[in-house]
Amino acid sequence: MADLAASILRRIRSHGANVDLDGGRLIVINRENLPAGAIDFIRQHGREIAALLEREGDLAERAAIIEFEGGHSRHDADRLAKLLFANCPHGTPAADWTWFVNKALEIMDAAAPSERAA
Repeated sequence: MADLAASILRRIRSHGANVDLDGGRLIVINRENLPAGAIDFIRQHGREIAALLEREGDLAERAAIIEFEGGHSRHDADRLAKLLFANCPHGTPAADWTWFVNKALEIMDAAAPSERAA
């Protein structure tokens, strides 16, 4: 379902519109840019879209924490946050995935500040 919601959001944004959450309700921005029937389609998939938007917000918040508290560049903070929120790849043991994510974070934290900005 997350793939469907991501696809829907890409399509909405490709038309110069967007969807945001306001108190748990979906708000369609620039709805006039969307083709006929799009609003009904958005309503049908509202829960999936809302869940994805919440996840995007969580990811942005985590990236900000990594950037400001960890001293990483925004680019690296975004990449690390995506890694933290990523699902374990199919066929990979959960313990191996956890080790990998922790090792990546450990390497980034050990990097000199000058290397982080590069």
